Amino acid sequence: MDGRQVAPVLSATLIVRDEAAVLPRCLASIRDLVDEIVVVDTGSADDSRRIAADFGARVFEFPWRDDFAAARNAALEHARGRWILYIDADEAIVPTSHDTLAGHLLDPGLVACTVRFRPRTGFTRYQECRLFRNDPRIRFRNVIHETMLPDIENVKHADGLRMGHSALAVDHFGYDGNQDAKHRRNVPLLRDRLARDSDHVYSWNHLGQALAGLGDMDGALNAWWRAVEVVRARGVQSALDRLPYGSLLLHPGAAAEAPRLLPEALECFADDHLFRWLHGRRLADAGQLAEAIPLFERLAAIDAELHCDDQGIAYDARIFGVFSYEALGLCHFRLERYEDSARYYALADRVDPGNPVHRLKHRLATSRLSRGA
Repeated sequence: MDGRQVAPVLSATLIVRDEAAVLPRCLASIRDLVDEIVVVDTGSADDSRRIAADFGARVFEFPWRDDFAAARNAALEHARGRWILYIDADEAIVPTSHDTLAGHLLDPGLVACTVRFRPRTGFTRYQECRLFRNDPRIRFRNVIHETMLPDIENVKHADGLRMGHSALAVDHFGYDGNQDAKHRRNVPLLRDRLARDSDHVYSWNHLGQALAGLGDMDGALNAWWRAVEVVRARGVQSALDRLPYGSLLLHPGAAAEAPRLLPEALECFADDHLFRWLHGRRLADAGQLAEAIPLFERLAAIDAELHCDDQGIAYDARIFGVFSYEALGLCHFRLERYEDSARYYALADRVDPGNPVHRLKHRLATSRLSRGA
């Protein structure tokens, strides 16, 4: 922020509670990008309020009432900018300049913009709406998984506006540490949400993730299966309906169901890269190496750093790198294509140098190649 006295163009709004450990990183990333920072504290016992004030934020208090939308809307009420950037304390903007957004913020035809959002370290990005006009008609709803998208859509259609897509990149690093406190907070909120909307697949999947994080594996599996049953009963309504399938397919507790569940997932979500990778693994395990190789090659051709999904799906970036390189190295080795095998194991070693197995397999493939020559 540069202290200009003119009306601010861009206000960053945050809700915080005991975020002293992460808040400085977030605020440092946005202070030169936005014109004001509005922080609503929902009951911190640590130094969150002082830290926010030290960064020049306007700090307000709002008693926590188990309602994320209410807290976010309180922050909106205090924002003076013509545009809102909503961000969380455990997120940070990738270094950029105000010019990155200038064209969007000055465009009278835009109601909102997406950013390139990375939901967790080591995953790919997807487009997420985080920038929108400061309009009293746009407010958050839902106590958890709060969203302002329905209001944005209403304003867009009422005023003849459009959605933009910015190059601004936001990284979420909140999953890098212990999540127990968040899981314990979220479980009752999710159960309450599902009591009112039992078909909300995303909440069932989130509940499963939270329960798994707290060690309740039976509860997690039940939540994910409940989500899948909802999709089966009503059909696919959102790209996010794939999430519980992925949760189950990656969990050892559902291994017995995987042979049946993966074909179903591929039929419903044929464009999903995780399911394609799992399908390739299954083909390779069954000895269908020639069929598996093209699947892994297509995945390896995707640049994980540039990939940005337009349906809100993030992938473990290793699917497009070391995981596919390893699989290709193995497939070619079994087909006695040792030159190709050595090449892919070398690529795996390059992107994952801490794993000595890649180097050993590269040497083995090279040895077999030399022996054949």
